[in-house]
Amino acid sequence: MVRHSPRGGTRPTILVTSTGLETGNWQLPTGIFPRGGEWGMIWGMKPMIAVLVGLSFSVLSQAGQWVVYEPQAGKANGKHIVMLSGDEEYRSEEGLPQMGKILSQTHGFKCTVLFSQDADGTINPNNQTNIPGMHLLGTADLVVNQFRFRELPDADMKHFVDYMEAGKPMMVLRTATHAFNYERNKQSPYAKFSWTAKGGGFGGMTVGETWTYHHGNHGGEATRGILDGKNRKHPVLTGVTDVFGPTDVYGVNPDFPSDATVLMHGQV
Repeated sequence: MVRHSPRGGTRPTILVTSTGLETGNWQLPTGIFPRGGEWGMIWGMKPMIAVLVGLSFSVLSQAGQWVVYEPQAGKANGKHIVMLSGDEEYRSEEGLPQMGKILSQTHGFKCTVLFSQDADGTINPNNQTNIPGMHLLGTADLVVNQFRFRELPDADMKHFVDYMEAGKPMMVLRTATHAFNYERNKQSPYAKFSWTAKGGGFGGMTVGETWTYHHGNHGGEATRGILDGKNRKHPVLTGVTDVFGPTDVYGVNPDFPSDATVLMHGQV
């Protein structure tokens, strides 16, 4: 059992009833998420008892400022996925670790999750400038990007751009259409990736759109995903029959690329 601390505490209290409890000096991110009514998921403390309830400790590698999910013995497919969490809206710091565990244990991928965090190792989605581990993109076969309005130091941003320019695949999720927002260092050579830059910055360059507007009442309406009739047999949609999310959907401008393959439409 993991008990969440109420707001106002400096560190959460962890109570554990689980098999396979290990102790040691693992250095996982502290993982305090001061949003909503309670603290969010807890990744650990420093120094800490390495505890994740119901999670086999063989899944995780000692990683320091990021988390690595290793595939089960004998089931590794040799591919490495790096997941970039860093948004103030949709809890990518919670969702991407869950995805990483599923992909590692079910499909044999090695998955590494990076986090926006403060200098003391506390995961803080509001910190837009510090995401340790960006150099790991150099070893990635796939990047899952769920950034929002980040402004990384040039040395870290170079790893991101090098990955893109290598022509490797990237999944861009939700807020990553507006992954970057350069307000502090507008002279950076990477300011062209800012969501407000000419052409839509990163989103405009890669997926055809930056953030434009919310279709529907943001924070008050949900969305059903409607498969595109023309492309409903696309391999990406294999096994997909019904999609529903408790948030609204983004709109696109009339100049959205005509050669884009639309797989799904959002009905609010």
